[in-house]
Amino acid sequence: MPSRPACLAIVVAWTLATFGLVRRDLLPELLLSPPPDLRSTAGAGQAESSTRWAIQVLDAKETGSVRSVGRAVTHSKVRPDEWIELSSLVTFDSSDLLKGTPFASNDHLRLEIRNSCLIDPSGNPKLLKADVLEAGGDRPLMSVTGEFRDRSLFLKSTGPIPALNRIVTIPYEPRTMVQNAFSPIDRLPGLQVGQRWESKIVSPLTGRAEVVRVEVERQAEIFWDRGLVKTFVVVQKLPPLSARTWVRTDGVVLRQEVPLPFVKLLLERQP
Repeated sequence: MPSRPACLAIVVAWTLATFGLVRRDLLPELLLSPPPDLRSTAGAGQAESSTRWAIQVLDAKETGSVRSVGRAVTHSKVRPDEWIELSSLVTFDSSDLLKGTPFASNDHLRLEIRNSCLIDPSGNPKLLKADVLEAGGDRPLMSVTGEFRDRSLFLKSTGPIPALNRIVTIPYEPRTMVQNAFSPIDRLPGLQVGQRWESKIVSPLTGRAEVVRVEVERQAEIFWDRGLVKTFVVVQKLPPLSARTWVRTDGVVLRQEVPLPFVKLLLERQP
């Protein structure tokens, strides 16, 4: 049996260790505001607005070098009945995109990805849709539709090969973020360093949905619109891939990375 001073020392050491763990692991979570949800993100802008984006590819051989491969336009509208409509049109040249990869081709096939999302007043996605088409065409090469029911997302994909024709059901917590891998996020309001959450990312090219872990990692200044701008650096992790999003302190997204096999896209907001 330890002596009374030894017992006291043990209790003090245990208390200090417990307090240290609580301060390190629990208090930051309690002091942070809730992470962005689907409705706060979709409805953070004006009642109706459009944003243009440049789509670039980071050159793996030259640090900091990028090449233009396409563009995107996102549009959001808050209806009088409080439903929110989100849409985007993404266009890119497949030859420019795949240049320098094992899939490089001289066939300049221009593709369009038309995305839409309807969010109900409670903040849940009522309907998701993404169509991949040849530019100027009217028949989709690949389509993905999704619907939220009973705390689940039901995704149906159709494509040119049997492996792409399927229905997938994934668990979905109400109001949590759902992203399209090829549709830029316009806003992420209310960020604080240390926030963490999970998000669903749906790919219109494969019909798959993945769960990514998101963290507001730090603050950093980036060069945008002819000047330095202070931003939050938001990191999305889906091992072995990771990506970053740079968000101005007022919640406006300025730049996003989209990692793909063999290439990494950079979506840059146009001033």
